[in-house]
Amino acid sequence: MSFLYRWISPLYDAFFCPSLPFTIRWRLIAFQPLLFLTNTIQYFQGTTLLSQNETVIWIPLSRSPGYSVRAIIYHPPRQESRSEKKPLHLNIHGGGFLGGLPEGNAPFCRKVSAETGAVVVSTSYRYAPRYTFPVAHVDVQDVAGWLIKNADRLWGADPRLMSVSGFSVGGNLALGIAQRLFRTEFRVKAAVLFYTPLIRGLVYKVDFRLPPWDKPKPAGFPAKDPLSFILPLMDAYAGPERAENMDYPLLHPIFAYIESLPRKMLIIGGKVDILLHEEMAFVKRLEEEAEIINQRIKSSPGAKGRSLDETYHIESEFVDNQIHGWLELPSKFIDAKLRDRIFNDAVHFLNNVYNESI
Repeated sequence: MSFLYRWISPLYDAFFCPSLPFTIRWRLIAFQPLLFLTNTIQYFQGTTLLSQNETVIWIPLSRSPGYSVRAIIYHPPRQESRSEKKPLHLNIHGGGFLGGLPEGNAPFCRKVSAETGAVVVSTSYRYAPRYTFPVAHVDVQDVAGWLIKNADRLWGADPRLMSVSGFSVGGNLALGIAQRLFRTEFRVKAAVLFYTPLIRGLVYKVDFRLPPWDKPKPAGFPAKDPLSFILPLMDAYAGPERAENMDYPLLHPIFAYIESLPRKMLIIGGKVDILLHEEMAFVKRLEEEAEIINQRIKSSPGAKGRSLDETYHIESEFVDNQIHGWLELPSKFIDAKLRDRIFNDAVHFLNNVYNESI
């Protein structure tokens, strides 16, 4: 997918995808200026400090011959002494499945690489509404598969020590990678999720089987959302088969068995985010299941010899007064010290996982 398309995809799809209904087409045209502004901020934020430790590559998609996706590689400034191999971290940007750039999470990716010694790969994927489920999930899974085959040879990064992170829908896609790999020797070690949509699901008597505009609103959420006109676009990725996929954990990770997810997870959200309720329900369920599994491990024969790597550890933080996507806003619009603290916590979390896994 061309770099230019990533900047004008709403306009292109509105005019050149005849299968899209008019209700989606006009919203895409209205969405174009917002995407262009967001991409501009993300691109220059990500390239202003571009150094010799960062490179751009195109990763071929094994299940879509002829297609490739753009990714940024963040190389650590030095070889860590913890092992001969470096950890491998895969980050996935957000954008409502509609857009976004891998440069958008550059501050976080740079920090992870510099302070953990990991090779960090920030990747993109194909967008809705032109590409619907499961295209984006398959794309990032193919990226992970390519990294498993090539990261050691190219950068000395160990795919058996892989962690993932995702911002907004990127977190949903990251959990899809974990589900793909959990029965393999390359099972994802850890996940850091920032305000991740778990989409829909009936959990703890709270019905999330709703479109974005009908989700339960947290305290402090504005009575009238100024961007409500684009909400139908946010539901476009589910595609025409959304009803058949209502309980599918790849699209709705709130349904995923805990065994199919990373054993170490850090979940960050904002308390003025439309996704707050489903995130908190997800955390509650994971914590309860993790406690049961960890007790079983502790009471099993030979428990003293079991590795910490086998136990589940779920951390979460929901921050007061913060909206969806707040960590990605320019520093002058947010509490930069708070963002730095959140990113420091995430790096500390990943460092602990890497050290335990050696």
